[in-house]
Amino acid sequence: SEGAPRPMLETGHLNDSLGSPGQKDISHLNVPFCGTIKGGMRPGKKIVVMGIVDPNPESFEISLCCGDTDVPPADVALDLQARFPDRQFMRNAFVSGEWGEEETPIPYFPFIPDQPFRVSE
Repeated sequence: SEGAPRPMLETGHLNDSLGSPGQKDISHLNVPFCGTIKGGMRPGKKIVVMGIVDPNPESFEISLCCGDTDVPPADVALDLQARFPDRQFMRNAFVSGEWGEEETPIPYFPFIPDQPFRVSE
């Protein structure tokens, strides 16, 4: 879709528990991408998303969901949205069928059209 990042993963896997730590090859994924985190999230586990911003972006979104059900809708533990027209990076969560209040925790907008980015949580 227009404005979507072209994601890449350092190891070709969703987390270090699936690939060898020293592996440095780059894998390209289709957007939108949906996958699972082996072993789930737990304290101390880190997620790194790398990509290249579209040359003419409107926005892109990274969502960490708790399952993939539509009825009832799955909780979204973390939803990150980069909005280029107003240069905002928004953070939110969807829990028990309700969105929380959007947060804008960063003082600057770090994303540049047609340039690589790295987000880690």
